[in-house]
Amino acid sequence: MDSEPLIPKHARVADIARLAGVGTATVDRVLNGRGNVRDSTRQRVIQAKAAIETGTPVVDRNRPWRLKIFLPGEAGPSTEYLAQCFQEFGARGNATIECVFTTKMEPGALARKLRACEGQGIDAVAFQALEDQRVRDAVDHLKIRGIPCLSLISSLANSAVIGFVGTDSRAAGRTAGLLMGRLCQSAGLVAIISGGQYYRSHENREMGFRAVVRKEFPHLQLADTISGQDDIEGNYNATCIFIEEHPDLLGIYSVGGGNEGIVRALQANGVAGEVKLIGHNLTAKTQAYLLDGSLHYVLHQNMRRAAELAVQVMIAELEHQKPIIPILPTEIITRENILGTTFG
Repeated sequence: MDSEPLIPKHARVADIARLAGVGTATVDRVLNGRGNVRDSTRQRVIQAKAAIETGTPVVDRNRPWRLKIFLPGEAGPSTEYLAQCFQEFGARGNATIECVFTTKMEPGALARKLRACEGQGIDAVAFQALEDQRVRDAVDHLKIRGIPCLSLISSLANSAVIGFVGTDSRAAGRTAGLLMGRLCQSAGLVAIISGGQYYRSHENREMGFRAVVRKEFPHLQLADTISGQDDIEGNYNATCIFIEEHPDLLGIYSVGGGNEGIVRALQANGVAGEVKLIGHNLTAKTQAYLLDGSLHYVLHQNMRRAAELAVQVMIAELEHQKPIIPILPTEIITRENILGTTFG
């Protein structure tokens, strides 16, 4: 049996144009660094060129699938790394990917961007979900128009999404509760810092954490949740105020981003290392905090695997397959097992 034909290593401009779904003049402008090309179009051309150079099989379509990813802007290095991973997985012959950063914690803005996908030639969408009816309505709007949506990292319950790619957030929170209870042997106060009310993943982490601490470690008192809006400065200010008002603070569980602000607050108040801190997602910063003792555990999800799986799921949906979507594992990272670990 003949093998599937492959695109040649050094394809012509016409090959790149066909794969990217653009004209040859556009390809020429991109390859020669000339202007008058939209960023999204330039991205598709570059991805198509990369796909050709890696010898990806020719897709039996007039153009590759166009996938659009919406991620929160200014959400920290782990989200930036996730966007980078999507660009890498878009460099293949059966899909081009455009990553767009939306205003963080603004469901109205996310809903508008989702609806705007209609009429743009977008085949499928993945997005980090915000719990809001406007977002659900936008997902319904796209479904009716034949554009499937996938929730990513944080789920969207009771909606028309085709599935969810991410970890079991409640299990991650329960794990954090178990670790915190073992870290804090004496009686005292434990605080939870959350990014706000819009991420279901944050809510589930908090619920899991509280359930385990209440049941397994009754010597620990759980404070009301502190909201730092998933922001470095917001977390810094909120943590400083809380430390000043609660000298019996033993530990902090950070369910979201902005850990730099929490560490700065602990350092400014002279309790870094003394107050036990557990956070999420291994990055260059959280790795440094683990090594200097400011952060005790990191609960990590593999962003590279999340991007790869999301792309696979969207394409499978478009090709009328129904894959089983596995839950990504939650990894426990400490300063003792950090050698060889990656931000992926």
